[in-house]
Amino acid sequence: MNQELKAIIEQLREENKLLKASIARLEATNRKLLEENQQLKERLGLNSTNSSLPPSRDLYRVKKQNTTPSLRNPGGQPGHRAHSYQAMTADEVIELIPTQCNCGAEVVIEGHFTREQKIEIPPIKPYVKEYRRYKGRCSRCGKKVIAPLPEGVGKDLLGPHAKAIIASFNGYFHNSKREVKQILEEIFHLPISLGLVSNTAKRVKEKLIKEYQQIEEAIKTSPYLHIDETGHKSKGKRGWAWIFTNKEVSMLKLTPCRGKQVLVDTLGKYEGYVISDRYGIYNHFKQEQRQICWSHLERDYERFAHSLHGGLSEQGARLVEIAKEVFSLNKALIREQIEASYFVRRINRLKKKLGAIFKQILRIRGIPQAHRVIRRIQKSFEMMWLFTKEQAIAMTNNLAERQLRKYVIYRKKLLFTWSEWGNQFVERILSLYLSCRLKKTSAFAQLYQAISTHP
Repeated sequence: MNQELKAIIEQLREENKLLKASIARLEATNRKLLEENQQLKERLGLNSTNSSLPPSRDLYRVKKQNTTPSLRNPGGQPGHRAHSYQAMTADEVIELIPTQCNCGAEVVIEGHFTREQKIEIPPIKPYVKEYRRYKGRCSRCGKKVIAPLPEGVGKDLLGPHAKAIIASFNGYFHNSKREVKQILEEIFHLPISLGLVSNTAKRVKEKLIKEYQQIEEAIKTSPYLHIDETGHKSKGKRGWAWIFTNKEVSMLKLTPCRGKQVLVDTLGKYEGYVISDRYGIYNHFKQEQRQICWSHLERDYERFAHSLHGGLSEQGARLVEIAKEVFSLNKALIREQIEASYFVRRINRLKKKLGAIFKQILRIRGIPQAHRVIRRIQKSFEMMWLFTKEQAIAMTNNLAERQLRKYVIYRKKLLFTWSEWGNQFVERILSLYLSCRLKKTSAFAQLYQAISTHP
């Protein structure tokens, strides 16, 4: 009987051991699933305000926090600067003189009048100039001779103005070649083939070489640069669009890669300041040359603040408040609302607070991804404050992102290009447009001038 009990006890012990091992495995699996579930929930909470996702990829419309409805009526507010129609030089003047009053008496003209202009665009008709080149034969040698075209007249069917219109429609106005063909036929009454639209873009690309080189030289000698990049697909392969810009010129460059060699090939040994995000290849520049974008930092802090982990969320909210204060201080300094000495004192206090919060986040367990982000920020910590030493340096890379937006719209609407010359056309036409927009000059006028110089 004792032997049987011992056997049963031994069997129960083995079963208990197996059950404990099974429970341990289930608990480990459960912990892993909980971590994955939390990560997925946080990924679902990502949007354009707390990550690098563009607003077009937001699953839901992001509501602004702490905003109250405005009590003002829509439209222009009392006291705003008026933007009214400015009278133009009239092509035709029609004088209307009253001859009789409503009471039947004669009207004595005083010489004063009111002016009302009515504007109309007349039907557009192409101006066709025909050169009749007569042929002959030399009376001495018998060689056939044909009259040459006048100096400055090219061999192309279209003139400089027509080429500029086609290039602008297809380039920075984001119309496809078929749409350009339709616009020319229906509005300009100029029936041309789809191939001529494409060939015109190809010819204009060649005429913009000098302008693009001038922009490139201006970029290389600039005292500071905003740099950013975004991806695209060309012929099914991954490619990248780079923007190099300051407040005067912008250069778009399309490349098949996203590596450091692009910076070397484009800028050479650049000695100016660089404003960018924390992407690793920008470590090509010296630390004392770089300003890390605070808009990117603020989005990282917002992501921490929206974390499902209570401890990380609390510290993330503190980081967000500090970032907002840095933005406010910088704006107040630019508007000359505070003294530079006060600005420096406040910034030094906030730097210490940031460092302390980073250390507290690293002590929190179970958030390895947040730890990786914080360690990367710590490595870039000294590059976050260049704007406090150099007044000309912006604290964000928003200028580059705004300039790059024009290309992103082009990519979305026209599904990009399928040839090397197409890439060059996009680079040159958008670089010209973006640079003119920064200078507040007419891109079409400069495009026409570039084409006219080499008809």
